[in-house]
Amino acid sequence: MTRRRATRRRFLVSCSAIAGVSLAGCTGGDDSAETDSTPTPTDDGGAGPATRTDEPTATDTETATPDQATVETLVAVGGDRVPENMAFGPDGGLYFGITAGEVRRVPATETGATGLTLEDTEQIATLPGAIGVETTPDGTVYVAVATQDDQAGVWEVPADGEASQLVGISGFPNDIHYDADRERLLVTESRNGVVYAVTTDGERSTWLDDGRLDTESFGANGITRDADGDIYVAVTRAPEETGRLLRVPVESDGAAGEPSMFFEGGAIFGADGIASRDGDIYVAANSQNRVVRVTADGATDTVATGDDGLVFPSDVLFGPGDQRESLFICNFANQSPEDGAILRTSIPR
Repeated sequence: MTRRRATRRRFLVSCSAIAGVSLAGCTGGDDSAETDSTPTPTDDGGAGPATRTDEPTATDTETATPDQATVETLVAVGGDRVPENMAFGPDGGLYFGITAGEVRRVPATETGATGLTLEDTEQIATLPGAIGVETTPDGTVYVAVATQDDQAGVWEVPADGEASQLVGISGFPNDIHYDADRERLLVTESRNGVVYAVTTDGERSTWLDDGRLDTESFGANGITRDADGDIYVAVTRAPEETGRLLRVPVESDGAAGEPSMFFEGGAIFGADGIASRDGDIYVAANSQNRVVRVTADGATDTVATGDDGLVFPSDVLFGPGDQRESLFICNFANQSPEDGAILRTSIPR
């Protein structure tokens, strides 16, 4: 397999280059802006009614917004560079990707701080682009690159080495989950609605190809795993202005079991990055400027909104160790890059 070495050219791609599908679970559209990164999303707003499926689907009934802790700014990114996805490393540092082609790290000693800037973070890699970010126990960082050319796919950044392409993936490789049980990556591809399994030596296979992950707009996006070992995949834009969450059991041989609809409704229209805790799924509903919690019985409540400083949130992530009650939120903010930031709030258990 040929590996491509990273270059330092900036990442620029127009909406037309990806056939009207925009970045990071964005809800699509024809608007574009020349930034130093990626297509500008269409911020097409609010939730619509839930659709029906043949399976029992959680209801789309939102509860009142709970008492909410203050949302603080951990890192103000600002400028023309916008962050998209985050992961905690084995060193306790918070790694985040900037779509223009950087991976940066907040040291473990600073993840509880407020008011940091990019100068307070460490740049650990330069790539053709950066969407999904994931880390492994050996300190390797894996990055989804969606450049719409032969550099697209998953790149790896060893703890002591340079970035290189691990495997090519066409379409729009988006989010990455590391399956520690089988030492593989599960990678969503949003244009065709597929989840790939990628080994750490670069072998790729289709792990899940389900019609509910493929929509006329932006399909499979965020991916996470719950404490029982089930995989959840978010679908950004389904019919009737709804979002979806599919739950996928993992068979004993590592194959995908029969998926079921965990939730479908307007409350999560714009579903992007997702996180699991205590049986609940937390969803960054990007076009609605809010984070929504979905419970196993189908109830939803809003955790944070634009009034708290959210601007097109693209990812959510709970902290490790003594930060297990801290929820980190990534402001993608591609239409107003001065609002790009990594935020933090508290969600008591």
